[in-house]
Amino acid sequence: MTTQIAQLQSLLPDSIHEVAAVIGMPATLRLVERFGGTTLPLPRGDNIIGRASLAVLAKQIGDDDAQKLAHHCAGEPLYIPRCDVALRRLRDLSICDQFAGAVRTGKTAIKVVAELALANKLTDRWIWKIVKETPPDSSPTTPDLFH
Repeated sequence: MTTQIAQLQSLLPDSIHEVAAVIGMPATLRLVERFGGTTLPLPRGDNIIGRASLAVLAKQIGDDDAQKLAHHCAGEPLYIPRCDVALRRLRDLSICDQFAGAVRTGKTAIKVVAELALANKLTDRWIWKIVKETPPDSSPTTPDLFH
């Protein structure tokens, strides 16, 4: 997932790019996954409460990255956006890939859509909409034979 969402960087908010510049994209994505939509207090760790807060953060991204982020924010709180647009695009691309792969193996489209709806907690109508309307990933998986 990390490499796929990195390809969708244009859909990520600027604040996520800033955090990724400090701690890297994998740690940033772990932050989004765990804390997306919340504001994190980023204390310097000067007192017992600050050290406890940094310890919670370190469980998600590691001690070094937690220290880097706390130093970068200089004790100011940091809002972690949910990155809905990028995550939804990633989900839709994954659904389309799973659909195409399952149909290629001989499963009926109706059966595949039902399975994907259950697996993704979406309606079958929504899965059909995703499969029909999601443009393919911008990065080609096969080389162009004519260029």
